Amino acid sequence: MPWLVFLIAGVAAAGTFRWLRRSATRDRAAAAITAALVAVAFAWLLWLARPELLPTGSGPDLVHHLALIVYIEQHWRLVHDLRLSEYLGEMIDYTPGVHLLTALGGAWLRSGGLHALHAVLALTVAIKAAFVFLIARRLVPTARTRNAFGVLAVVLLLVPYAYSVGSFTEQSYLAQVASELFAVAMWWTLIVWDEQPSRSVAALFAVFGVGAFLTWPVWTGPLLLVLAGVALLHGERRIGDRAADLVVAAAPIALIAALHGARHPGGFRMVGTGGFAVWPTTAVVRTWFYAVAAMAIVFAARQRRTRVVIMLLLATALQAAALTRTARASGAETPYLALKMFYLAIYPAVVAIAVMAAAFWRIATMRIPRLRTAAAAWVVVAAIGVAVARPLTAAPRPTPIVSNDVLHAAEWAKGHASPACIDYLTRSGYTAYWLHLAVFGQPRASGRAMDDATFEPKQAVVRWILPGSLEYAITDDLDALPRDVRDNVDPVAQFGKAAVVRRHGRSLKCP
Repeated sequence: MPWLVFLIAGVAAAGTFRWLRRSATRDRAAAAITAALVAVAFAWLLWLARPELLPTGSGPDLVHHLALIVYIEQHWRLVHDLRLSEYLGEMIDYTPGVHLLTALGGAWLRSGGLHALHAVLALTVAIKAAFVFLIARRLVPTARTRNAFGVLAVVLLLVPYAYSVGSFTEQSYLAQVASELFAVAMWWTLIVWDEQPSRSVAALFAVFGVGAFLTWPVWTGPLLLVLAGVALLHGERRIGDRAADLVVAAAPIALIAALHGARHPGGFRMVGTGGFAVWPTTAVVRTWFYAVAAMAIVFAARQRRTRVVIMLLLATALQAAALTRTARASGAETPYLALKMFYLAIYPAVVAIAVMAAAFWRIATMRIPRLRTAAAAWVVVAAIGVAVARPLTAAPRPTPIVSNDVLHAAEWAKGHASPACIDYLTRSGYTAYWLHLAVFGQPRASGRAMDDATFEPKQAVVRWILPGSLEYAITDDLDALPRDVRDNVDPVAQFGKAAVVRRHGRSLKCP
């Protein structure tokens, strides 16, 4: 019941706002910058998906996520039938937070989950950027430059672009990216709790932790380790008070993990699986970023106020080591989840750099008093922002595998033929894979999906040059079809560049 969920969520959000407002300190400048960061980041991420605002990534992960979103939209329930693994594979055990949110967003906007997906992910990334700003400004000691260097931390996220933005615009790690919002928010609560321990902050940690687990559980491990570490460091508090805070913060996360694990034990097997993840080489992230980050980490390790930054980095490294060992024990070709930990490590790294830059700026202003203004700090941050963003303007846009024209062609084809009679003449095999699994709802572990040739573009062309293929095919670019194929088909419906074509003469029989 999407609209009932919307109502309940709105009431819960309003209640939470009133609850937090009692202990909040008004800061109009910080509030304005936070709102501006969310608005600018959200608008920029939507602009990257122009004009269709559809997912811009590629790969099988995107298709698998879309298939689960479609299932939720069709049934408005989660997956509890093991027999559905033939259609959804490992997604039957996947924590469905981002899929639920996307399906709900599509219902609220009356656009469908496919058209809401990019906007949902973009909004989580935009809010996450605002949390990074709030963390950095809290750790910068100088009030005059606090906001400027808080923004610097957000700007620096563009340097490891493949990990901060490319993770969902190119690599389609949808659940992971959405969960990063909750993980960074958990980190923010730990920094607040470290400054002034509070039972209400512990409760907020629990709320964010449940969100992180239900979206992508991997991030909860390092944050729970940091929670325990921060509690141990507050030796001035009674053990009973610290234990009570720990229970409030961690028990709801443990409960939701037990509930999910009881019905979906297969999800725990994913820890030892392999897969593709970007290696953090100097070809992906500039060398100077690693050098400056190393200096900043050493600097932060000597400061009391930044100890939670170091603790998160250490906890992330510790979990990466454990995941590497697990992957090797299970025979995985690559330490897939261990490599994923770098996607989380960039956030404490950029915060550490921003805090160190603020300290250096403070030293510089002691020697050059004219620089002791907020305006001067903003000029420096703006200059760094221009230097960091300039290379990105020349980067090519990712080629999406999903388009409205192809979707319209597929919907027309579904109304005129059985999906078993429809072939794919697409430039990308992932477009064919998306049509087969997420649009036509065909099984993933049986039938044509078991034959790689079904989705291989060159082999599809060969099938349609030779006699005896299926009766219909969908193409994402009718004009790009080889002449030998075009001579053998008639376009029966066209939507922009996409079309449904029908073979001349005899074709294979199908249900």
